[in-house]
Amino acid sequence: MQKLANSGKGQHIHFILNNQPYSAHYEANFSKDIPKGVHHLVAFLSRSYHESVKNENSVVVKKVVVGENAKDTIGINITDPTLIYSRPKGTYAGKDTENLLLDFFVLNTTLSEKGNSVKATINGQEFTLTEWSPYVIKGLPLGEVTIKLALQDKNGNNIPGPFNTVTRTVMLTE
Repeated sequence: MQKLANSGKGQHIHFILNNQPYSAHYEANFSKDIPKGVHHLVAFLSRSYHESVKNENSVVVKKVVVGENAKDTIGINITDPTLIYSRPKGTYAGKDTENLLLDFFVLNTTLSEKGNSVKATINGQEFTLTEWSPYVIKGLPLGEVTIKLALQDKNGNNIPGPFNTVTRTVMLTE
């Protein structure tokens, strides 16, 4: 897909805990240390170039309780409309800076021109995304890039939820 950064290891699982940056896993069975507490896990299949496979059979959503008397400090209802950030992530160098994949996973909602949407703000420039599909960001300057995603209702209001507005920073280098 449009000369995107590609994992030489192939297709994998994006393992996302509490909507933090994902860890990539290339085997069906893997272990991961999870700190004590109540956590919200979203894991989905990902293509080698990190695009999420977008369907209800490609994702696992779980509330994970680790330890006794764990408290849920996030307070998410996993049946509410939820936005999960995936890409871009990390540092990009050389040719990989030319085309960045913007990708996310939506749960319990659909996106449309007359319904819910995602507002993407990239280095201060706003875009309204009305399709749940991968997007390619081109023409960014080298240096720090700030990306903010917000799940919005049909009136442009942010949909409440602890993961529905997220900001990430990536670095583009020579």
